[in-house]
Amino acid sequence: MSKRASKKNGRKGSSPEAADREGGEVQGLLQENAALRKELAAVLANALENEKIWRHFAAIERLLFRTRDMERLVDELLREIQERFQTGLLVLFLSHPELLDRFFQGEAQRSFETTPGAWVSPLDGESARALFGPMLKPVLFASERNGYPPMLSGSGKTLLSGALIPMKIGDILFGALLLGSPDPGRYDPEDGTDLLEQLGVNISLSIDNCLTYEKVRDFAVKDQLTGFLNFFQIHTILEKEFRKARRSGNPLSVLVVDLNFVQDWEESGSGMEVLKHAARLLEDILPGERCFLGRYGSDEFLVVLPGVPEEEAREVIPYISSTMRKSPYREGNTAILITTAIGVGALDERTTGAQDLVDKACAELYSLKLRHGPVESE
Repeated sequence: MSKRASKKNGRKGSSPEAADREGGEVQGLLQENAALRKELAAVLANALENEKIWRHFAAIERLLFRTRDMERLVDELLREIQERFQTGLLVLFLSHPELLDRFFQGEAQRSFETTPGAWVSPLDGESARALFGPMLKPVLFASERNGYPPMLSGSGKTLLSGALIPMKIGDILFGALLLGSPDPGRYDPEDGTDLLEQLGVNISLSIDNCLTYEKVRDFAVKDQLTGFLNFFQIHTILEKEFRKARRSGNPLSVLVVDLNFVQDWEESGSGMEVLKHAARLLEDILPGERCFLGRYGSDEFLVVLPGVPEEEAREVIPYISSTMRKSPYREGNTAILITTAIGVGALDERTTGAQDLVDKACAELYSLKLRHGPVESE
């Protein structure tokens, strides 16, 4: 037999083994490719889900930074998160003292529900810091894997996994946000928390912006001692109401209320407390929805009464005077008697400007004080 034939026969004899090997390699490659395709699909799905979550966060952040009213911020934030993330339970925990004072009055600090499944709840700062640890990082939990945080141990079947997000700027803790789900696999304790941490920071920045804006607004509008409108703002309101009354033909009156109490107290720090006490009494007598109250001088108040004719304005004077007299300011065993002198100014055909009303009231007030000295109006 020739060498050529021998080589040919040798290849034929080995081809079944080679074919088996080649078939095994191809099958392995096919299986590897299938696994890679499956892994790639999972990565793409995860990327799409992350992009979706990022878009939700971006939309929520836009909402946060255009809102300056605290109550509106809380309501819209919870509604937006609830709609976008379909949470089973959503809780905004508030820890900052200014937020606790605003949303939870008195000693009985109770949670309240804004919409079904969304709550606002108080949380003392010490408990919040113990929950997150010294780094104040988000906490992911699944009840079957790492259990509940202690504060949520009674949540039962309604909360099988969740994310607790600290709301903080640096070391300042405003509270925490709970995103809870009845799905035990919704939040994985092994997942990253960078987006959640950024969301907590942005919520905190928005809360801080609201608090700062409201402080600036209050300083620009309110008298810091009494809480009434300040001198400039009460004059702005009077000008506006004067123009409205002129156009409509409705009546408009003002009262200038001058307080009198012991001179030594008036000049002391306790004199400020007497003024605050008198302001609260005046606010009870003349509720803000029917009039405007402003601090006009050191111990004078200006009351603007839209739609009130002079006769009705004068009817309230004896009630103001008697209420002040019967409700002295008390400090320890000392009672400080408060008396008043009150002047009235009302819109009539001779009135040419808003200041005329104040001038009339002041002229009457000073006439009373000249005639009777520091005694109360009758």
